[in-house]
Amino acid sequence: MFNFFAKAATAENAPIAGLDAPEFVAAVDSWLAGDDLIALEALAVLARAENPAAQILLSGIASRGGLHSPVTADLERADRIALLRAPGGLSGRSWLTFAEDTEPLATALLQVTQIREKAPAISVLISAGEIEVALLAAQSMLYLGEADALIEALQGMDALLPPEVDVLLLWALYQSNSGNAGRYAGSARVATSILDNDIFEQSEMVWLPPAPREILEDIERLSDVTRLGRQIASWTPITQFCDNHCGSTSETCIAVGASMLYAMGPFAMRSPRTSIIPNETYWNSPRAEADLARNIVDLRRYEEGTFDSINACFIDEMGALQAEHGYGR
Repeated sequence: MFNFFAKAATAENAPIAGLDAPEFVAAVDSWLAGDDLIALEALAVLARAENPAAQILLSGIASRGGLHSPVTADLERADRIALLRAPGGLSGRSWLTFAEDTEPLATALLQVTQIREKAPAISVLISAGEIEVALLAAQSMLYLGEADALIEALQGMDALLPPEVDVLLLWALYQSNSGNAGRYAGSARVATSILDNDIFEQSEMVWLPPAPREILEDIERLSDVTRLGRQIASWTPITQFCDNHCGSTSETCIAVGASMLYAMGPFAMRSPRTSIIPNETYWNSPRAEADLARNIVDLRRYEEGTFDSINACFIDEMGALQAEHGYGR
């Protein structure tokens, strides 16, 4: 049984209701073990029985296709909706709309998806352990020119903020002080252009992973990614894969693997709900490698030998894993 309770609490540090129900614990264990159909059916039953923990977790899985497609890809639309979503409307409703009746976290997860309404939710999400969701919302606020509101929302939260936030904070300060709070003022690359050090460079890589062409054509960029990649927490699934499959060339393997996250956006391999299943638990579960294979780009797009000058092992080993688990499934 996986111990996923350690960080599973709301903003007030009260456990999410239903978290310790034996049926919920069993469903989470099944999901982490890769038994998707058993897990999703159990979570759906619990969600319909008004278990908020199941409703919150199932909504997170439902919102990211790569986490449920092994089961749902072959289902009829009506069956897929019944498995993942609450009743209501043509396409069902998010289970968060039911959980928010009792859980502040559910309210925050809904609110953070709304334009101009993200700021009040960010502190709730950070306190609850939904760090990546909060940071993605913060990035969205900066794209919309809401630097001042973001800075205010993050006041007093320094102890809870991970290193990945550094670029966003500097971006927010730059945007706020520039006198131009318009959309896209500032850039996530501002940090490394002003403060050229490893901490900020790692933070930048989280938000802007190297593109495949960069590591093929830019020797300096490849060197930086190879040197720093292992230290980037959100790349842990790539690092673990490379250590397990390409140990003698793991550093360059990480560089190639990280470039395959370029099109997927930041935190592509986060847990569906880190407030319930911490990333470390998810990344060390039996399902993690298969999810990684399904969520990075389809390696068949690259001609054979494209990355041999850097690391052939990643392409060979991950290509085999994608073939085994079905890319996009």
